Amino acid sequence: IGAIFAATDSVCTLQVLNQDETPLLYSLVFGEGVVNDATSVVLFNAIQSFDLDRLNPSIAVHFLGNFLYLFIASTLLGVLTGLLSAYVIKKLYIGSLFIVKLKSC
Repeated sequence: IGAIFAATDSVCTLQVLNQDETPLLYSLVFGEGVVNDATSVVLFNAIQSFDLDRLNPSIAVHFLGNFLYLFIASTLLGVLTGLLSAYVIKKLYIGSLFIVKLKSC
């Protein structure tokens, strides 16, 4: 429950901010919210797979390894997806089609 509440703090902040007036601040808060959400999901998935009634040092090490694995794999997948989509958008640049149409009018 704490992980869910921690992930919702930036949503309230984004409702107050105006993206047109402060685009950098809006982007920073949005990015922080995405990182909070991702961390909450990874932490929840890591804890869900353990029986916390029988906690010992080997389970704690296994939990830490599972958390780090999920976190690193998710981060790499997100970075690769972001780079791939940025490359595709740069190469396609759909906006240039609209500019050409506007100039011809």
